[in-house]
Amino acid sequence: MSQQLISLNPCLQKLQQEGYSLEVCGGFLVIHHIPYLNANREILEGKLIMSLNLSGNKVLKPQDHTAYWSGGIPYEMNGCKVSALINDSIHRTHGNGLESDHFLSCKPDKEIYSDQKYPSYYEKVLTNCQRISTPADLVNKDICNRIRNQVVQCSSESVFQYADTNSTRSDILSLSKVFESQKVAIVGVGGTGSYLLDYLAKMPIKEIHLYDDDLFNTHNAFRCPGAASIESLNECMPKVEYLKGIYSNMHKGIYAHNERLTSSNITQLDEMNAVLICVDKACVRNLSASHLIEHEILFVDSGLGIRKEVNSLSGQIRITTGYAQNYDHVSSSFGTDMEIDDEYSSNIQIAELNSLAAVIMLIKWKRMMNYYSNTVIDNNIVYSISTNELLKG
Repeated sequence: MSQQLISLNPCLQKLQQEGYSLEVCGGFLVIHHIPYLNANREILEGKLIMSLNLSGNKVLKPQDHTAYWSGGIPYEMNGCKVSALINDSIHRTHGNGLESDHFLSCKPDKEIYSDQKYPSYYEKVLTNCQRISTPADLVNKDICNRIRNQVVQCSSESVFQYADTNSTRSDILSLSKVFESQKVAIVGVGGTGSYLLDYLAKMPIKEIHLYDDDLFNTHNAFRCPGAASIESLNECMPKVEYLKGIYSNMHKGIYAHNERLTSSNITQLDEMNAVLICVDKACVRNLSASHLIEHEILFVDSGLGIRKEVNSLSGQIRITTGYAQNYDHVSSSFGTDMEIDDEYSSNIQIAELNSLAAVIMLIKWKRMMNYYSNTVIDNNIVYSISTNELLKG
C-alpha cells in the first residue's frame, strides 16, 4: 500500500523522484535516511515522521507544520543547535515500530507562504529536510548522498485496506498494538453483534470471526448500522456474508461462518482470544459460556430485556464478563436453558439499545486489554432504561 499511495499522489511522487526515501506506515509519512550534523560535527542519519492527511488514497494538504524526528539534535556548522526546529525532546512511540526523540515545529517561510501553511507535503518535507540537512551537506555532500541513497525496507502489511489516519492524527496508534495479535469471535450478528463488528472493523485486530446461521432480512436492516439497499435485501444473503462484504472494504481479516454454534462445532472457539456473545437463545449462550469457562477463554456476553408497556418501552441491558478465575457470577446472570423470561422472549430490538450494548461490551473488553484505564472490577453491568442508571457488580 505504501508505494501505491506514493505513486497516486504527485507531491509524494515528486519527493521520491528527487531521491527522498519515503514510506507510508500506518497513517504516517516516514522520510528515512536524512543526514544531519551533531555537536561534534559528525554526519549521522535520522528520519522524519509526520501525520498524513488522507481522504481514501488521496493525500490532502498538511494540517499543520509539526513533525517528529528520530535521531539526535541537529546542529549548525558553528556548533549551535538548528534554530526554529525542535519544540520538545520527549521520546514517543507511534505504533507500527515507529519511535521519535523530538517533536518538531518547523513553520514555512512567511515571505513565501503568507498564511504560513504548507500547500502540500512536498513543501513541508523539503523545508524540514533542508533545515536539518543543510549543515551536513556543507561539511561533506558525498557522505550525505550515500546516506540518502540507502534502500528502505517496507513494514509489514496492515489489516486495513487503507491507513488509519484517525489514530495518527491524535498520536494514539501505539496504544492499539495490543490488538494486533487478537483473534475475536462475535457469536450472533443480529442487532448488537452487527454494531460490534462496526466498531471492531476499525481496530487492528488480526482476525474477526462471525457466527450466525440466519439470513439478512428486512427487519435486520432496521437494527444494524448503515443503510441496506433494497437490492441487497432481495438477495436474502446469510447475515455473516452480507456483513463481511460490507466491512471487508475496510478490514482484511473478517471470516464468515454461516452456522449456529452447537456441541459439534463449539471447539472452533478454542482458537480465539476473546468471544463476544450476542444471542437471544439461552441454549446457545449457555453452551458457549460453559465451553469458554472450561477452556479459560475470555468472553463478554450481552442481553437485552425490553418490554412493551402501555405507552412506552422499558427494561434493561445486561453485560456479563467471564475470564480466567472469574466465572462464579456467570450462572446466576444467565439462568438456565429451561427458564423462560418474558422480557427476553419478546425479543424487542431497538437500534440505539443494540448499539449501546455493543459500546458497553467493547469498552469493557478494551479496559481488560488495558487500552482504557481499568481501576474497578465490574463483571456484571446493567443499564436501566427507565432510571437511566448504570449499575455495576
